[in-house]
Amino acid sequence: MRIRRVVLVGAAVVAAAVITEPAASATPSSGVTVEPLTQVDVSAFSPFASLPSKFTFRRITLAPGGTLGWHYHDGNVLAFVTAGEVTRYEAADCLPVTYFAGQGLSETVGPDHVHVGRNLGTVPAELYVAYLNRANEPLFVDAPAPDCP
Repeated sequence: MRIRRVVLVGAAVVAAAVITEPAASATPSSGVTVEPLTQVDVSAFSPFASLPSKFTFRRITLAPGGTLGWHYHDGNVLAFVTAGEVTRYEAADCLPVTYFAGQGLSETVGPDHVHVGRNLGTVPAELYVAYLNRANEPLFVDAPAPDCP
């Protein structure tokens, strides 16, 4: 009986490894420190499932040379740069847009708006970020790097 369980568990692990999509397609972040500030979930009180009901606030620090990795958001994102600078590239045009301390930005929603944020400066960049999502929606979705120079 015990050998049968070990074989079944082993087979399940092998099957999961074969079925699972390789993580290599996503572009990992590096040099990122995330400090959760607070999260408010009002989904139990909202009669409208299509409206944002989970509000998440974070402080993100991006070391010089750091990257957030290519990703997109299913919900709205508002950010304010409080230190350093963050350069954002969107896959649609691959053009850099740099945001400096004191500037805010918003992210466009959906998988057709894959983007990356990088710290090309010499000091850490700091952002305060607000995510407005529906219940059970991820804050971001990793994406493969587009064909940008």
